Amino acid sequence: PVYNVSHWLVDMAAADPFHTPYVADIDPPGLPKTVTRLTTNYGSLVYLVGTAHFSRESCEDVATTIDLVRPDVVLLELCPARIAVVTLNEAEMLEEAKAMNFQKLRNNIRVHGVASGIVSSLLLMLTAHITNELGMAPGGEFRTAYNHARAITGCHVVCGDRAIQITLKRIMGALSVWQKLKFGWYLLTCRETISKEDVEKCKDKDLLQQLLEQFAGDYPEVTEVLVNERDQYLVHTLRKSAEPVHSRLAGGPEPTIVVGVVGMGHVPGIVSNWNKDIDINSLISIPKPSMMRRAVTVGIKIGFYGLCAYGMYRLVKNWKLI
Repeated sequence: PVYNVSHWLVDMAAADPFHTPYVADIDPPGLPKTVTRLTTNYGSLVYLVGTAHFSRESCEDVATTIDLVRPDVVLLELCPARIAVVTLNEAEMLEEAKAMNFQKLRNNIRVHGVASGIVSSLLLMLTAHITNELGMAPGGEFRTAYNHARAITGCHVVCGDRAIQITLKRIMGALSVWQKLKFGWYLLTCRETISKEDVEKCKDKDLLQQLLEQFAGDYPEVTEVLVNERDQYLVHTLRKSAEPVHSRLAGGPEPTIVVGVVGMGHVPGIVSNWNKDIDINSLISIPKPSMMRRAVTVGIKIGFYGLCAYGMYRLVKNWKLI
């Protein structure tokens, strides 16, 4: 089963009450170089696997790490709304990623709201572009982690990322009207040629995140919400997942072993925030727009959405995705 981070502790103890994890002082030999080990005040270990989201080598790194450390919990950089990434097989995920159409646009608008729904659709189209360029389905490292975790008795999979709806709304709330227009235009026109070799060369930074940061570098508000805030949120969920679990055999709490599978671009932020206090409520709140911003937004909304819809129509038509 796949758990939200707030639910897994009780279910884990109930499913395997006599489970006694082995927490070693020395890392097992053969860990990939993309792995960073973190410890908690309880003595639990967190093995952070930094991945590139379209990389075959990252899938191998994830499989090797899970098989070597045999964790109690595997945490994925996914929110529950994106869990289809691990439940679909490779062929199904490839077709799903390519099939960006107006039905999905309508669904995104219904779920996320108009502004966030259009931005979500543009992000999906950017993912579809990378998928077409590489001929690879996104999320392979998450499917690998899920399948290898299922092979370990008592191991649980946790969705550890912030809800995508919150992230999108916080991005929209952080940008001015003009910045929103530029952001939408960037997502419409960002269509660089990418090869599999480029992906493997970018193992120090996730490819999709790297493309977005080309824009976000000029707009720190986007970087703050898309990267820095999610670094902190992942620290919170990783530490929560690494809390000791009561063992009847030991007669008390015991430390756990966690493998976290995250984009390589999140690793430095997670490490730098690991021992800091995290204000989780500030990371999940949705800011209310000012009266002036709402008035201006209403005034240009029709034009903005019409431009985005027309641009998406032309791109979808050109890519022959509908």
